[in-house]
Amino acid sequence: MKMSDEKGLPKISVLIGTRNRPEALIRCLRSVLAQDYPNFEVLVLDDASDAYNVCEFLQELANSRIRCFRVPEPLGVAGGRNRLMELAEGDVFCVIDDDAYFDDLQALNKIANIFIRNADVGIVAVKVIDHQDKKTSLLVPFPKWALICHHGLVDEETDVSYFLGTCHAIRRKVIQVCGLYQSDLMYGEEELDLSYRAVEAGFRIRYIPEIVVHHCPQDSVVKSHKFMRRPELYYHVRNRILLARKYLPLHFATFYIIFWMLRSFISALRSGAVIEFVQGIVAGIQFAKKAKRTPLSREAIRYLRKHHGRLWY
Repeated sequence: MKMSDEKGLPKISVLIGTRNRPEALIRCLRSVLAQDYPNFEVLVLDDASDAYNVCEFLQELANSRIRCFRVPEPLGVAGGRNRLMELAEGDVFCVIDDDAYFDDLQALNKIANIFIRNADVGIVAVKVIDHQDKKTSLLVPFPKWALICHHGLVDEETDVSYFLGTCHAIRRKVIQVCGLYQSDLMYGEEELDLSYRAVEAGFRIRYIPEIVVHHCPQDSVVKSHKFMRRPELYYHVRNRILLARKYLPLHFATFYIIFWMLRSFISALRSGAVIEFVQGIVAGIQFAKKAKRTPLSREAIRYLRKHHGRLWY
């Protein structure tokens, strides 16, 4: 029997944050509203778009599933998702970027089915096909070495250690137990932060390759800074330092920081963003000093080891 024929289905709240991307947003919404699942709502957050009001723009769609909200100042990716979760009514939160769209009409059915069949699954990760510079690549929650060693891994349903922000689904209970996204991360690593907390709390993260999402990257939504060419690099550097400080045992944290700082420095040299790199390190150290250290338990470490977790890098 199809899920759409069953009663008592979990309500899914599809959450979309957007800023200055009207055309991409419409493409995303069309793929969401076409879903063959009877019990879902759509919440859109206009994260202080500059030139127009998204909510006024969406009134023309006249679709009763859509609820739109606007904030006067940007909340960032994590803060925007938090605001939408606080406003949502669903049992499941399905987050999808405004520059992404579902591959087929059954995505929400598949998401609901996983949560119905697996009470201990807290987060669903999906297969993302990235379209950039006329090339396509896969974005999946596996390190490169795992994909090289295990051919066909991208097409296997399996537990994983983290999820990608482009599209994912979270059981409401995960947020109730673990808390919302850490909003001051602003941009980058907020998914890894929540993944660590979910695994520590005993939830599984399940990768479902049959749920496919296409991602067509747009210009960064990070608000420009006067002296920064690449503010997203600044946040990535800062946030990686924080994650190592908060969650990783010392023998992992040391190598983790060295690895990511070296990788980020190479990226900074190539893009002429050395200032952002240095600022990110300074801010990361200051940020980490204020954070409470809550290293992962042995059980969480075992889960991460078993499922290609990010411990050394």
